[in-house]
Amino acid sequence: MHSFWARFILQLVMALMPRRILEVGAEFGWNTEKLLEYCRAHEAHLEVVDPAPHPVFHEVLAKFGKEYTYFPLKSLDALVLIAPCDLVLLDGDHNWYTVYNELSRIFLRAAECGAVPPVVLLHDMGWPYARRDMYYDPMGIRPEDRQPYAYCGIVPGQSELSDLGLNGHFANAMHEGGPCNGVRTGVEDFVAASPVAMKLHLLPFFNGLGVLVPEARRTAELDAVIEGFYSRESLLESCAQLEAQVHNVRTDLAVHKLRLTERSEALSRARAAIAGLRDRVAG
Repeated sequence: MHSFWARFILQLVMALMPRRILEVGAEFGWNTEKLLEYCRAHEAHLEVVDPAPHPVFHEVLAKFGKEYTYFPLKSLDALVLIAPCDLVLLDGDHNWYTVYNELSRIFLRAAECGAVPPVVLLHDMGWPYARRDMYYDPMGIRPEDRQPYAYCGIVPGQSELSDLGLNGHFANAMHEGGPCNGVRTGVEDFVAASPVAMKLHLLPFFNGLGVLVPEARRTAELDAVIEGFYSRESLLESCAQLEAQVHNVRTDLAVHKLRLTERSEALSRARAAIAGLRDRVAG
């Protein structure tokens, strides 16, 4: 989600001026640090939920103190402990069951406390997990609540998994699409079932960002900020950022290809040396 920060998330934060923020899924803490800087500057508070963040995340937290509360729990266990917030960033487990129930618990908590439900930002609303589940811990979800899955990769435009696809080290649903499958499907199903009036806005790049705005949170300023996301200037800026990311990926691939070639050549030399030693021994 960090790719959205400067151009999109920061503008939403400044339009909302939230007093309480919830981040689900911190990983390296890239967005966490920026959110904590906002909290320090505006006397706000951040609730962070992540059962297994990268070690660098704890280095980020060490720079701050009273600005945050950290829950080393799975989201569905943590959400019942957290008071209603003004803004939520959801980037945790990327599957229908988790996302649908995260939203249900967040909005139920607000209703129980008589609070206005939050604006929710949701990552992975685009390919590859918009219409396909992924499970960090598939055994933590009941079989009847998850899709058949395999540790195999994803290919654009192809429902079945592939050994040569993306994210083959994750537990990916074995097919794309259909009921109860994927992050975007979970969000859309929640919106359709919820009694709360709300609108979903979608930015389809950088794996997709959803902006879920309850009617009670709408303001002229917030509407203008979101409308600006679809302006010519904003979209051109996003295209330039996407091109830069493609260039970085190509550079990384070239470096990996060079290293692979070097290792292959070293292996060939080692095999030749071993063959030479065998000949000497045999002679």
